[in-house]
Amino acid sequence: MDSASPAARGVPIGVVVAATVVAVGALPTLMGLNETGVPTGALYSAGWPALGLAAAMLIDSRRDARLGIVMTVLALVPVVVFVVALVAEGAPVWEGLERTWRAAGFVPVLVACAAIIAAAGFAPNRQARRRQCWLLVWTAVLLAALALAPLAVDARTTAVIMTLGLWGLSGLVVRLVTVDDLRPLDEPLVDVAAAIIPMGIGAGVGVAVGVVANRAGLPAPELSAAFAAVTSAALAWPGARLVRRWWLERRYGTGVLAPSDVAAITADLHHLTDPRELLGKASDLVAACSGHRGATVVLGQDQPDVPPNWVSHSLVVGGDRVGTLLLDAADPEGPEPRQVRTVEQLVPTLALVCRAVALAIDASHAEQDVARERDAERHRVLGDLHDGLGPVLAGMSMRLQAVLRTEPTPLLESLASQLSVARTDLRRLVTDLAPAALDGTDLGAALSRLCASFDGEGRHVAVEFDGELEPPPAVAVAVYRSVAEGVTNAFRHGQATHVNVRVCAAHPGQVTVDVFDDGTGGPVTPGFGLTSLRRRAENLGGTLAVEGRPGSGLRLHVELPVRGAA
Repeated sequence: MDSASPAARGVPIGVVVAATVVAVGALPTLMGLNETGVPTGALYSAGWPALGLAAAMLIDSRRDARLGIVMTVLALVPVVVFVVALVAEGAPVWEGLERTWRAAGFVPVLVACAAIIAAAGFAPNRQARRRQCWLLVWTAVLLAALALAPLAVDARTTAVIMTLGLWGLSGLVVRLVTVDDLRPLDEPLVDVAAAIIPMGIGAGVGVAVGVVANRAGLPAPELSAAFAAVTSAALAWPGARLVRRWWLERRYGTGVLAPSDVAAITADLHHLTDPRELLGKASDLVAACSGHRGATVVLGQDQPDVPPNWVSHSLVVGGDRVGTLLLDAADPEGPEPRQVRTVEQLVPTLALVCRAVALAIDASHAEQDVARERDAERHRVLGDLHDGLGPVLAGMSMRLQAVLRTEPTPLLESLASQLSVARTDLRRLVTDLAPAALDGTDLGAALSRLCASFDGEGRHVAVEFDGELEPPPAVAVAVYRSVAEGVTNAFRHGQATHVNVRVCAAHPGQVTVDVFDDGTGGPVTPGFGLTSLRRRAENLGGTLAVEGRPGSGLRLHVELPVRGAA
């Protein structure tokens, strides 16, 4: 014979206990089934076994064993009342049991509700408070119904109200304990209002149409009123849903990224000088979509410090942590579960954005390293030319000049001229590598002197500055070269007489250079100078463009980022 216990055979102990309690507690009701119709005394007992069924669910789910035990004990209330009636009346007659229940009134239900509320606990958190509120609301409704029922209906209807109320209480307890996502109490009221208001509008319109139809003597006024009521309710329903959705979006955000939101993120990507600005846009959209007060993204693998009332979400791509999303919840106890689900849906997309921004930053750093290495190589070449080839050419020139003073010949004079040209080219090359005009002075003063040097012989250069002109050295050299090349080309190749130079640093993270002339204009074939300038601008992450029309002059436009430039 198999002597294993029910638990050993796989039957949950909670089911065994609850089944036993339900069977015992349901005895008064089951005994009443043998009568002609269920007696009212037995009907009073029909709702209490539901508490035992709910207790079995709570115990087996391991959600709240204490509450399950309390409800298991409460399921035995009909047996206690039956015994009391038996002792008081002297015989188990259903009339005596009915009198006992009616004498007790709603006190057993009050005691049961109080025990359930006390066993549910008063934990200081949002979900526990909502659970208690729902229990209190249902208890108040049930007790009010049981208190007023004897004044309006008979005892049998009162017993039915108690039965339905206890079954509803049991289902409510299971729902409140087993569900973690309890909505705020006002949300179901909004749902009810969204359903009742269209029905009320339809009823009002139907009554009005019925009255008008009766007075006008129209045939079948009831049919017209019903049709108007149904049509009005159907037309009002979308409006009520729209108001409800608007109300929820104000609390929780839209919950999704719309195409317009994506367009807002990517609208001015080509104007961003720092990729981190994209993270700011994306985090703001996440906050708006999820109903948070604010959001920020921190790049890196380390966990940043989380401010009070903020929550964090790790951003992971391919198993590597690329950043952390920090969210400022409107509620001090943190975001609602609905908000958490919305954020969890957006986190993978935000993680890819973080990864792209990190790669862009790495690429920017690599470009800066290349630029620094190129500048270092320029300075090395400059030192070699200045300290090596320069003195050699100077010595050769002095010796040649000494020989020319004693033995002048055409060959020596030609060599002296070529040597002078070579020394001039060397000085120009050295100057191009590192403009001496920028040594010991600011860029604005250097540009003013440069433009002033072109004035005279029917030529004039006007220069204008907008904003604080303090770019990094590499950008300053590029700006100086761009102005010098633009003005030189305007006078040398465009036969211009007037040139306007405008250098703007008013926009954060960017310097723009514009050189306008009144020369011949026309199509431009880039030479070595413009090609070198364009390559220099592109190496710094900027652009160079030349625009011109025949007879309208030329415009040289250069855009250079300054944030993070070496």
